[in-house]
Amino acid sequence: MRLGYLTHVTGDDPSRAYRETIRLAERAEELGYDSFWVAQHHDGHLGGRLPSPLVLLAAVAERTRLIRLGTAVVALPLEDPRRLAEDAGVLDALSGGRLELGIGAGADPDAARRFGRHHDDRHRDTVAALDVLLEMLPPALAAQRVWWATATPSSVDAAAARGVGVLSGRPPSSDDDVVSELARYWTYARGVPRVALSRPLPAGHSTGRIIDDLLADPALPWAGEIVVQAQPSTVRADVHDEVMERAARFVRPFLGVAGPAHGPSVVEEVDTDEPTPAMRPRPVVRPHR
Repeated sequence: MRLGYLTHVTGDDPSRAYRETIRLAERAEELGYDSFWVAQHHDGHLGGRLPSPLVLLAAVAERTRLIRLGTAVVALPLEDPRRLAEDAGVLDALSGGRLELGIGAGADPDAARRFGRHHDDRHRDTVAALDVLLEMLPPALAAQRVWWATATPSSVDAAAARGVGVLSGRPPSSDDDVVSELARYWTYARGVPRVALSRPLPAGHSTGRIIDDLLADPALPWAGEIVVQAQPSTVRADVHDEVMERAARFVRPFLGVAGPAHGPSVVEEVDTDEPTPAMRPRPVVRPHR
């Protein structure tokens, strides 16, 4: 099980928000996080200040060495997939193959209108753009490090058919059967299934409550990575620091998340043929025919 951290890059001053995000990424690497993710927001939607995540991650790549760098997520229907593939390829080369490219349909109808797109067509447009994107990306990135933030049945099935990972930010509930969608994804995914759960860590909750909530999450057994974020997403940089350190030092051990995957001590101390948690087979649920 891997551990990642997500920030929405908020604040009144964009330049300060970008500098603080770079510092947060450096701190995440120091704390042993496996990945660091940034969210894309156009025109300050939901307080986010980052419309161009690959540009900022290029700066992060120059200040870090090992941590994987993720987008959570790029609104694919608003992008030229060929142009996005070119920019992603440059960043992946610059970072030494550390890019985790998360895409989604987008949730901001105003941004769709300003880009000349129809928001109601976003799911169909995402599938069409994704097929072009996967064809244009460097092969290793396309095959192993593209993620789709979705929980709709049709999109989960499309991700499985294309060998794309699923980034799930919707917690399971009685009226939102995410677990069954993840089970079907694991059953039919082409290649190795990849599921990452994005989960909020409310700044005011105790460490014990956070651990209990995460361990009780029925989607947890289907995931190979948990990407945590401070809530609310507009918290100050010092709150990000506190949440990030608390999760790394106290929450991580209870989730069975091993130390940094890139650390040499992990390789030296573990001598087994058992598959890693991220690769361990999950239960298979097949529909009756």
